[in-house]
Amino acid sequence: MRIVKTTFDKIQDMMVENIIDNKITVESFWEEHVIESNQYALFKENEMVGYFTIHDQSTITSFYIIEEYSHLGQEIFEKIKRYEKVTNAMVPTGDELLLAHCVDNFQRMEKQAYFSLFRVNVPTDFIRKDIKFERVRSMEEASIIKLAGDFFSEDEANRVINNADYYRVYKVLEDEELIGFGIVETGRVIKSIASVGMFVMEDKRQQGYAKNILRQLKELIEEEGYEARTGCWYYNHNSLKSMESAGAYPKSRLLRFYF
Repeated sequence: MRIVKTTFDKIQDMMVENIIDNKITVESFWEEHVIESNQYALFKENEMVGYFTIHDQSTITSFYIIEEYSHLGQEIFEKIKRYEKVTNAMVPTGDELLLAHCVDNFQRMEKQAYFSLFRVNVPTDFIRKDIKFERVRSMEEASIIKLAGDFFSEDEANRVINNADYYRVYKVLEDEELIGFGIVETGRVIKSIASVGMFVMEDKRQQGYAKNILRQLKELIEEEGYEARTGCWYYNHNSLKSMESAGAYPKSRLLRFYF
């Protein structure tokens, strides 16, 4: 079995097939880490039979090998753990292959995040607020993001402008007053999905705005033909409640295994 460093576009088709065939729930946080990883392909003679990716030299973010060679999985995974400076792996619980190999031999495990889908039958007690969404499109407009404190990254303004083809930030307004922000990130690995997120200004919390932002962003991207996903840090209980109130449920968890 040969391991060849490659590019994301060379392994994307196999990765998409693996995710769809095995019904692995992923969202934008996972996609971002996989795309920013170093990419490797597994070859048997001249046939590509699998792949793996390593983020920031330390974190395995994906691993797959076709069924015909799955009996070699443990041996190959042990080699992968010695690549670069690997110390851990980040694993969606729906990824049975990677999860199984991490469970075999690890020092500790941490719960990282919830990955959520929206229910078909959404809650009937949802009270719609009259809010509107204005997309941030210029560097000048992006300065308003600072009002969210450390919720956004330090270079968020550049991210909004430079990645406008897949990443959007909206100002959320009610009667021209800023309520918070909405985020949409369309799929770069799984093109049919889009992840939605939100931030609510501190003085507007506990008033139903969070679930409204999520619910109305869900409707927006579904009109564009995407399947909605959302997620939050595992221990952010308020965000989890907001997601559930908006009609989402945590289908998968993201775990981190340390070796």
